[in-house]
Amino acid sequence: MSGASSRVIAILDALSTPDGGLTAQEVVERAGLPASTGYRILTELQELGLVHRGAERRLIANFSFQRRLHCPGLEPEVLAQACAKLSADLTAAAEVVVLSGHNMLWHIVEQHPEQAIRLRAFPGFMRGAYELDSISRLALAHRPVETLEKSWDTGAFYTAGVDRQSLDWAEARAMIAAVDPADMQYDMMGNAKGIRRYCVAIHAPGGDMVCLLTVAEAATPVRDEAQHVANVRAHLMARKTTIESAFTKPA
Repeated sequence: MSGASSRVIAILDALSTPDGGLTAQEVVERAGLPASTGYRILTELQELGLVHRGAERRLIANFSFQRRLHCPGLEPEVLAQACAKLSADLTAAAEVVVLSGHNMLWHIVEQHPEQAIRLRAFPGFMRGAYELDSISRLALAHRPVETLEKSWDTGAFYTAGVDRQSLDWAEARAMIAAVDPADMQYDMMGNAKGIRRYCVAIHAPGGDMVCLLTVAEAATPVRDEAQHVANVRAHLMARKTTIESAFTKPA
């Protein structure tokens, strides 16, 4: 994909998320683009009638754009329904995240109106997978060690959380190897943004990882940690089973 195309898609992703609109600055920041580039694309979209200004000069998308995860045999609506169910049941955010190259890419973000913290991540949001939080560890546990050693910068991994620390490859490899790809991963202490994520991998019938299904909540203390973790695990595993049972057999 050309650089110009990827920049336009980043703007479309940013515009498609909220119902109430965003300021031009917020759109550009979400898209992760230089201000001059982002404003130029927004001006062109307005001239084409694809974006208009609403109350308080907020930009409203006059189009429908949804990033969808392509997986033969699985309808995208199944993932969206699973996220909606998780969010409603746990009063938290639910997400579908994939490993894309050396990055984690968000495809679905379902936020609950009563959750304790709002997420920075939105559909199309991307960050490096070198931060070994729960989602990176689980995703990389599905990659052969030989692939990581050949294609990744093995000296670039670091811990999640406020006190970010660099990891040498032996430490990073041990953390990844300790992951059970069939079980839930989580970071009780949360990340530098105060978000705690729990995640499970969704597997195709052949065993390949399709995506990660996550629950994201504020990393605040809970009264009974073991019970809380068990409750989230039960909900995630139930949705994992529902999604994986929805795969259709090839014709």
